[in-house]
Parts: sequence; C-alpha cells; structure tokens
Amino acid sequence: MITTQRQAAETANETMPTQVLHVSDFLGEKNILFFPARLDKSYIIRDLVQSMDIDDPETALKEVLYRELWGRTVIAPGLAIPHARIPSITRIVAAIGICQQGIADPTTTSDRSSIFLVFVGPTNDVRQHLSFLAAASRLFQKAGLKDHLLRSTTPESVFAQLRQAEAA
Repeated sequence: MITTQRQAAETANETMPTQVLHVSDFLGEKNILFFPARLDKSYIIRDLVQSMDIDDPETALKEVLYRELWGRTVIAPGLAIPHARIPSITRIVAAIGICQQGIADPTTTSDRSSIFLVFVGPTNDVRQHLSFLAAASRLFQKAGLKDHLLRSTTPESVFAQLRQAEAA
C-alpha cells in the first residue's frame, strides 16, 4: 500500500509515545517571583516576562498583553495564565508569580488572581503550546497545591511544591 507523506507522518505521530509535559520543566527559580498587592496586573506580567530568558522581552510583553485583551485564560479560580505565541521563540518559556493578597482584575468582580503563570511559545508549534496548557490544567487541579504555593515564601519552596505535585 502506498501512503502519502502526510499519512506517514500522522501514523508516526500516533505510534510515538506521548511525552507528558511538566510545567516545572519550563521554569527556573529565577522565574518564580513574589508580588505585593497591586492594582494593575500588567506590572506582574511585565516583571515575569522580563525574568524569562528570551531575546526580545518587549515583543513578548506586547503580545501577552494584547492576548489578554481578547480574554483571560482561566483553569482554576485565582489562577491567571497570560500567554502568547511569538515567531522569534523556538521553545516554551515560562515564569510564575505569586501574590498572596490577590490582584483584582478589572474585567471581573468575582475573581482575584493570586497565581500568575505567564508563558510564551513558538508560533509554529501549536501542539507544544496546547500541551503546556494541558499540563498547567492538570497541575493546578491538584488539591491543595494553590494553598501550598500561597504559603511559600521562597522560589525554592515553590519549585519544590510544583515538582512534588507533578510527581504525584
């Protein structure tokens, strides 16, 4: 039987084991920041983007803020996941911010985000982008994780909590 190149690629993708992404694989302790209560979440997003190891943080910030105008990504109460896809990025890069008091969002009166998972990824790899969102969803559905993170006071303790939750 003769198959097309596309069919061969699809078959290869179906038979290849799916690698489970972990959010912590895209973070480092330098990308875990703590914030006092602020009125505008754009400051938090800016600081988190600037903590990332990327060539053009200004473009990344602009794209993330633009994407936020179109709607927030909410997986769990109190968790904001600002993100964007950027042409100059070849891999996902992430940062996490924690604000124990929570930040009021002007677009809603019912939710105060206290954990911000900001990430940017390549425009040419939608699968990786969606896999990261799925990994974040799995991670932050774990009972008690948000409370543990909000009680953490160091990047090391946050990173350890994330790793422990992903291993469970």
